[in-house]
Amino acid sequence: MAVSTHVKVTCPKCGKSGYLTRVKVRNKYYMRVEHVENGKRRVCYLGRDVSDLRQHLERALGVGNSRKIVGFPGGDYYIADILRPRLETLCPQPKCTFVEVFGGSGYMSQTVSRAVFSNVIYNDINDMLTTLYRYIKEHPEQLVALLALLPYSRAYYRIVRDLMRTDRDFGSLVGAALIFYFYNTSFLGKAGKGFAYATHPSHNHATSFRSRTWAILKYAETWRDVTIEQLDFREVLKKYDGPKTVFYLDPPYPNRAEEYYGVKFTADDLRDMATMLAQVRGRFLLKIDEEMYDMIRDVLSEDKYDVEVHERVLNMRRVKNREKGVWKLVLVTSRLVSVTP
Repeated sequence: MAVSTHVKVTCPKCGKSGYLTRVKVRNKYYMRVEHVENGKRRVCYLGRDVSDLRQHLERALGVGNSRKIVGFPGGDYYIADILRPRLETLCPQPKCTFVEVFGGSGYMSQTVSRAVFSNVIYNDINDMLTTLYRYIKEHPEQLVALLALLPYSRAYYRIVRDLMRTDRDFGSLVGAALIFYFYNTSFLGKAGKGFAYATHPSHNHATSFRSRTWAILKYAETWRDVTIEQLDFREVLKKYDGPKTVFYLDPPYPNRAEEYYGVKFTADDLRDMATMLAQVRGRFLLKIDEEMYDMIRDVLSEDKYDVEVHERVLNMRRVKNREKGVWKLVLVTSRLVSVTP
């Protein structure tokens, strides 16, 4: 029996207008668009209605409070209140393109204002991350259903770690689930740095894992409007450069890129990136530390660009019973030129 939602829609299959309906077939519900043309009825099937599945999953997982899907190295989450206003200011007028060049956890792509940035590009050279976010876009309920069956355990972490070392075919739902599990059970999301656990009673990694699994459902709709690229930073800077583009760059540290991210990023790469940024037609915000800025200070100098220094806590340092210390965050941004009317 078909049940009409009484909503007139443009059919994503044929591009013509019709009415959205929901039909039950063998205890499963499917969505379709009904068309009436020249007195004849025609139906385009859209696929299974997963709203019931989503409700069951949310009941099983509980409603979490995670704001990140992946526990990946990087500090954007902690300084988002500093980054977002600066990125929005760089947009010369509403409806700019936002490009996260070194995507990582994708937190900025997920949270930048859609009123300001109507076109959002997430890029990362890491095929594991791009695969995961493609499945979050296209099959969030199925991915969460699979993850909900997995226990949070050191033994399972080791199985997943070994599978990923021997099999790099991530073009499947199971592959995406393995990637999610690996990053969200590894210490600080680092590439194979051991199983994440906590001894303090205020921290519970199993609860955090379940919360991040729920976050897939929460943010899947947001990710549907994000274009996902897997390009070298040089390619993405060339491809998307334009007067209405804002680039956000949080590059790996040259001396720790392979340890933290499993990819190479050298001092020469850093210099190449700075040289390209000095030539782009768009605008940019570059987030690095003081040591990295000293390596490119001659290219992106204080007399041509806005340079801010902030002291931040070293959240990624693993210590017990003592202060984690601080590091100097450097933000380099395109200088906005005032135009006299």
